[in-house]
Amino acid sequence: MVPAGWAVADGAAAATTRTDAGAAVAAVTTPPMGWASWNTFAAQINYNVIKAQTDAMVSSGMKDAGYQYVNIDEGWWQGTRDASGNITVDTAEWPGGMKAIADYIHSKGLKAGIYTDAGRNGCGYYYPTGRPAAPNTGSEGHYDQDFLQFSRWGFDFVKVDWCGGSAEGLNPRTAYQAISDAIDRATAQTGRPMVLSVCNWGVQSPWDWAPSMSTMWRTSGDIIYWGQTASMDRVLANFDSAQHLAAQSPGHYNDPDMLVVGMNGFSAAQNRTHMGLWAISGAPLLAGNNLATMSAETRAILTNREVLAVDQDPLGRQGVKVAEDLSGRQVYAKVLSGTGRRAVLLLNRTTSPAAITARWSDLGLAGPATVRNLWTGTDSGTFDGGYTTTVPAREAVLLTVTGSGATPSPTPTPTGGSAIKGVGSGRCLDVAGVSQANGAQAQLWDCNG
Repeated sequence: MVPAGWAVADGAAAATTRTDAGAAVAAVTTPPMGWASWNTFAAQINYNVIKAQTDAMVSSGMKDAGYQYVNIDEGWWQGTRDASGNITVDTAEWPGGMKAIADYIHSKGLKAGIYTDAGRNGCGYYYPTGRPAAPNTGSEGHYDQDFLQFSRWGFDFVKVDWCGGSAEGLNPRTAYQAISDAIDRATAQTGRPMVLSVCNWGVQSPWDWAPSMSTMWRTSGDIIYWGQTASMDRVLANFDSAQHLAAQSPGHYNDPDMLVVGMNGFSAAQNRTHMGLWAISGAPLLAGNNLATMSAETRAILTNREVLAVDQDPLGRQGVKVAEDLSGRQVYAKVLSGTGRRAVLLLNRTTSPAAITARWSDLGLAGPATVRNLWTGTDSGTFDGGYTTTVPAREAVLLTVTGSGATPSPTPTPTGGSAIKGVGSGRCLDVAGVSQANGAQAQLWDCNG
């Protein structure tokens, strides 16, 4: 196989052979965008906290930029049920119950998300953060009942964690299939589909099975745990862990975790790099900062329309590394809709500023091409053969490249011996582990060993 996004012509949608998932994918065709409560508030959430963030999503311009989900994460429920097994909540914290907050979110033209665990106990039981450990905060044994209740309350999105599932030794593929089926049955009764976010941190390689049952699946652990400060090392590690190109297509997304843009520990340049990494990946964009208090600088990063357009491109591709001439100086590219359009991320993982070149042959482009810097919002010019710029240490530059006289995307063609070379790039195909299995990861490299 060749990397996803490089074996089809410009502007063509990638074919998929997966079985269509049911209501658990909620007919989502671009990566979900929204906000989630965990990174800022952990378990210390209630109606007023969520209402304030909902209001801020509207007033900050994030809704207008395309963010639509307000996701209530762990901590909303303390494990209580009535005699019939239905979830009950503290109405002092949630006046009117959970339907009331879902209704408020909907009244602002947004969508509502909620959280549970695949096991009997949620993460708040094993890792209490801001509240005493509460048992029975998971949905095991109540899948049909809970997801029907979530749907009747009006929730459009559900994140299902794996703390209880892990502790109890559940099989993730089996558990999440049962959850997906329960969502389908709930939707059949209520008419309200729910996005299913599989959050089992990459256990048992969900990219191999989750696309048939969900919209998005976590590929690693959290970028930060409660009380920690964000680091670029963790952001890059999560970005790397999400490189499963064959799994991604419109409606199905590798999820490297919620954003930490605007949180303590990151400069503006680091925030832009983080946002660019997620955009080139076509990853879900769930902000985790406090929307009500964020700076104008953070708001501008989160709402940059050109960057968001890269993430939300309708082809649904994930960017692929196309060059690394020197260690740590990397070029990632993503085929965009239209003819001859590419998003390009120049990533400098080293500790010194470095000149990095994007070659048009690596992008499947011929002739001169026009370069635009998406963070400065300026055109850099039209160049023959490639474009070189200096990238600061541990940062990235995000570009669009539009070719004139564009060629189809590189397709490997057998050439003498056992090597397979790309027509446009002349570079060799490298398949991880020399695997012949469907879904094996592959990249193009210089043919010099």
